[in-house]
Amino acid sequence: MPAVDFVLTGLDQTFTLGVSGELAGAAAPAIDVSCVATYNVKTSDMLNVFKFQTDSFDVNNVDASDIKYYVYMNAWPADLSLNPANAHTLSSTPILPTSADVVAKRNFVKHDYVRYLAVRLFNTAYGVDLFSNESELLSDLVTKGATAAGNIITALKTVDQASAANGSAPHKYSENNLTTTGNFSRELLRQVAHHAPARFASITDISGIQSIPLQTGDSISFKVSINAATNQHLLTERPTAIEPRSYRIKLNLTADGSATQIVPDEADSTAQYPYHTA
Repeated sequence: MPAVDFVLTGLDQTFTLGVSGELAGAAAPAIDVSCVATYNVKTSDMLNVFKFQTDSFDVNNVDASDIKYYVYMNAWPADLSLNPANAHTLSSTPILPTSADVVAKRNFVKHDYVRYLAVRLFNTAYGVDLFSNESELLSDLVTKGATAAGNIITALKTVDQASAANGSAPHKYSENNLTTTGNFSRELLRQVAHHAPARFASITDISGIQSIPLQTGDSISFKVSINAATNQHLLTERPTAIEPRSYRIKLNLTADGSATQIVPDEADSTAQYPYHTA
């Protein structure tokens, strides 16, 4: 005899959850800086670098491997060098705003910092010409900035597809138990959950690796602090050391074809600048 699928609608039930599903989000931390400077970067590049995977089948919230976080530095563009000295000053009290007298090509972090030294030493931003070695100061800022740019890449590569603690290359990953700020894709995902949770309504319906839901118009920021040379204050017999000047380096996520930069005048800047155009 054939099997019968019986239905007893008199047993039908409806219930409403008392617990809402939650996102493990975190607000983007505040950055206390003196000035904001920017790079334009391609949204597509950041989507290729920062990825995650949700493939948990255990349906619990204790497994550290419920979400896997990937950083694909093999997708980092060869011409994207984030030298902070070559970021363009934008807002939040630059020493001198861009104007007819202060052209955009000479208003980068490196120029702003030399003007800052002039203010601290000579009490005027227009005192930069009193330095007999302006070019050397700018060159040193670019050199130190190149070191900082290298440190940024090193930090990213610590958790990238070849070096992260879990899995095997070329798809090594970090887990939720790595709660440090160096778990970069986790930091981004948590901030998306806090600031733009609606984006999770349209993530790809797969258990495989996919991009953090970043969008054109977003920005990714980090802080850079610059200290004057030791005893710089003694040049004008200033009684105390010159305070550090800090910058928020803001990477503006921009559509492909639009991620161009203003290029500094100095010849040594070209090799350190991403996507540069004439």
